[in-house]
Amino acid sequence: MTDQYLRFVNGVQALRRRTSALSVGLCGALGVAADPLPHQLSTVRRVLGETHVRHLLSDEVGLGKTVQALMIINALRWQRPSHRTIIVAPDNLLSQWQEECWVRGHIMPALAGATDNSIDETAAVTLARPRDLMIRQGEGTRTISADSSLFDLLVVDEPQTMPRETIQMLSQASDNFRQALILSATPRLGDPVWRELIMRMIEPEASQLARLEARTLVDVLEERENTAIELLGESADTQQWSRSFLRAAAGRKVIRNGRSQWSEFLPKRRNHEVRIQPIESERARYEIADRLLQEADPEQGLKGPLWTAARALQRSARAARTVLTDLSTQEGSLGRKAERARITSFEDPGDSRLDALLDILADQWSLAAERAFIVVCGDNPTIDMLRTTLPRYFPDLAGAISVMRRPATSELDGVANLRGVQETLAPLLAGESRLLLVGDWVQAGLNLHHVAQGIIFFSLPWEIDSIDQLIGRIDRLGGPKSRRRVQNTVDIWRILIEGSQEAAIADVVASMGVFDAPMPPLSADELQQVQAQLGKAAKSRKVRRSVARLAGDGTGLTSRLTAQDPYTPERAITAFSEWQAQTCPAPAMMQDIALPQDTPVRREERALGAWLQTIGKSDDFNVSSRRDTFDDYRFRTLWYYREAATGRAGASPFQLPATSRDNWMSDHIPFIYRRSDIGTPPRKAVFTDEGEETARPLRFLDHGSVVHDTLLRGYAKAVSSQFGPDTPVVQTSVFLPEGHPARGIGSLAFLTVAPLDPFPDQLLPGLWSSKASALLDQATTDAQRSSLIEDRKALQALYHALQRRVRLEIPGRLIREGVVRSSDGLKRLNAEDVDLCLQPVTASTDNAMASGRRPMSNFLKPEVASALRSKQLELIRSEADQFAHDSIAQLFPVLEEFATQVSTQFEIEVRNRELRLQRRRNSQPEGVPIELWQGQISALERSLEMARLNGAEAIRLIQEFGAGRLKPPPPDSLCILVSLVSDQ
Repeated sequence: MTDQYLRFVNGVQALRRRTSALSVGLCGALGVAADPLPHQLSTVRRVLGETHVRHLLSDEVGLGKTVQALMIINALRWQRPSHRTIIVAPDNLLSQWQEECWVRGHIMPALAGATDNSIDETAAVTLARPRDLMIRQGEGTRTISADSSLFDLLVVDEPQTMPRETIQMLSQASDNFRQALILSATPRLGDPVWRELIMRMIEPEASQLARLEARTLVDVLEERENTAIELLGESADTQQWSRSFLRAAAGRKVIRNGRSQWSEFLPKRRNHEVRIQPIESERARYEIADRLLQEADPEQGLKGPLWTAARALQRSARAARTVLTDLSTQEGSLGRKAERARITSFEDPGDSRLDALLDILADQWSLAAERAFIVVCGDNPTIDMLRTTLPRYFPDLAGAISVMRRPATSELDGVANLRGVQETLAPLLAGESRLLLVGDWVQAGLNLHHVAQGIIFFSLPWEIDSIDQLIGRIDRLGGPKSRRRVQNTVDIWRILIEGSQEAAIADVVASMGVFDAPMPPLSADELQQVQAQLGKAAKSRKVRRSVARLAGDGTGLTSRLTAQDPYTPERAITAFSEWQAQTCPAPAMMQDIALPQDTPVRREERALGAWLQTIGKSDDFNVSSRRDTFDDYRFRTLWYYREAATGRAGASPFQLPATSRDNWMSDHIPFIYRRSDIGTPPRKAVFTDEGEETARPLRFLDHGSVVHDTLLRGYAKAVSSQFGPDTPVVQTSVFLPEGHPARGIGSLAFLTVAPLDPFPDQLLPGLWSSKASALLDQATTDAQRSSLIEDRKALQALYHALQRRVRLEIPGRLIREGVVRSSDGLKRLNAEDVDLCLQPVTASTDNAMASGRRPMSNFLKPEVASALRSKQLELIRSEADQFAHDSIAQLFPVLEEFATQVSTQFEIEVRNRELRLQRRRNSQPEGVPIELWQGQISALERSLEMARLNGAEAIRLIQEFGAGRLKPPPPDSLCILVSLVSDQ
């Protein structure tokens, strides 16, 4: 028999969880399985609160751009579950995105080209390689299209690593997307060509105006800035200047956080330099390299056969032999010297760096045998040499060394490459391997901080950005100690042979500070100059005294309004402190044992754990605790309530997603809900029962998880039909365990709960107004209709942006009303006492739980209970009206600025369409039928009229809402009459 009290409590907790997403959860963004840091919270709030999600996230390496993107995606999905994202990332980052989407973002993404080129059009996220978007040679179609009619959000990760033709295509396609996020620590905005391509994706209106007027985007952005500055003149109003930045600055959509600003959250680098003397055969090879480099020009770059040969001569004897063999065929002293060195490489194939490497590994493993390291080998022959040699000294490494080589060609199949990366990292993630041997290259963005705690440069790349990227793979947020707020340490060793060209390069790189901190963004010219310095050092085998530390200019984008950016680190820290001080929306269970250092995320986890306990006790569902049969890892499982007699699924209030009621063994859902349980590296799957051959996906239970959100929707629907205002008032007895704080409140209580949303979905206009529909009816082709439909979808996206902004400014809350029968009649309860009645488990009850029982007869006549409910609903409506009134008053300046930005954006869009129309009117193409030309003009006229209409409707909605003329419907209230019984 259903426990009506616990069913009501479960429904209230479902509403409370949704209210939490509207307050401390940043519109669902913080449902992602990560502990937010101040700069991440600031970025996510900023992006979600602006009129359009079109931003470049350009944080320095290791500051968590992927997690921020996932938070934004989660909020957009939470707001509109049908929201779809396409993520375009380099081949070697697909594995990271696939893992992060599942472990943190609750999404199992579709992978373009994984099977038969068909795309799952229901997947919330689709991953694509750059080459998937292009028509390949010999093939007539793409694997997938960046189609704005299928996807809402375009995410481009590390665009600077992609072929220029791919970025050109994405830049053009982004014009039609309603939302776009670009992720890059080095976006190359100092390069005019790349600046145009990247900025077009985040400033489409300005870019379109530049093309229409045959100008550069930089010219348009400079003009926009200058106009704003002239309007302000000598104003000392800092708020006016901040608003000008948000409206007109060239970098208004560019967000960059530096590591120096947030160093306390990042690992600390610890450098070790080991210098050794060369053996005779190595010294001979360096002298040969000297001869080769005499003819090389560092100003032309460190590419070409001379540089390649000189580099190979720094590696292992095996790597050098090919070069020596080729050189030995030459006439003269160089050929004779190369032949002697080649013969010596067989007679004495030793490597002076090997002893140093063995000492480092032995010393580190004597301190912590489980530590794992990346060893940079330089080339494949050196990888092969170490893979063969190291197990002779460390027998347990036999068959337990992982290797990652540079892909043989840029046309390597990305799906196969993804599987290769996963297979390479799997033994490291499982603790079965302690070494990862790499050449001189690792893809930007690939996260290795979970698999290694140090990096050893056995050989050093000669490209400074390769060195930076290699270190950046382990110097990242989220290492083993990060959740305990203990600063991680990243150890970096460089093994250098005195007198070698490589040692000279290492000394220059060290002087530039690249071993101490990530390299700042450099323009193509600046990078070429740096590489020339390395080349000169290699030629002379000396370091000039004038080498200075590298200093970049951020993203490379110049702006006169940069200093007016209101999003400062100080503001982020203040906002983070205010967020930390927020309490969870009541009634949150088990908050009486919260610790002072707990964040809202941790407090919500505690409340969620207590709710799960209540769900299990109510017999609505079965919630169990289990351990992985392989390694004892602890997790929970969710299935339907099981009848004790048969073990079969009993009555549950709703269906769980993709879960049959027939068989617990095959369909129970493993999950965790605490971020501290994620594991390092993150756990993706578990074995729940003996004999299982395949692990089950492990879900993280929070906003955005289909299981979590099904619980919220399912309970909300169930209790609405049971305890809503259109049903008879449910009356039930509640037995309170010893120590329960609701004892003594009274014997009979009438309790009412209602959620308040500052901008409920009911206030959002539909896709089509009557005037917009009339314009659509006039369209004569499918292309014209599609264009008008996309315009209306863009308007809907703007409405959703307004809704998010309001919700970010005004947290939702849960109204709690109640009356209790006393000797003096009915007495109004305060919200805190109502909360006590609705918390079946508290710390004081020692986990004993209050429970309900159907009474033999009603406590009050139905008509009396109904009258009480009517009075309660009047109070609820009054509080809701006051909440709406207070919200509007608080929102006035926010809405005013939002309306100004929207108006400015539509003015630019209307201007662009007017220019296109005028151009078409003034230029009838030769050979084109006049009817076709006139049809084109009519289509452009409709497009212009739609832009004007959309702008007017958007401003009208903001004004109507700001004036309080948009009245939300009465909140959905839940009521119950309970008899509080202290003794069973």
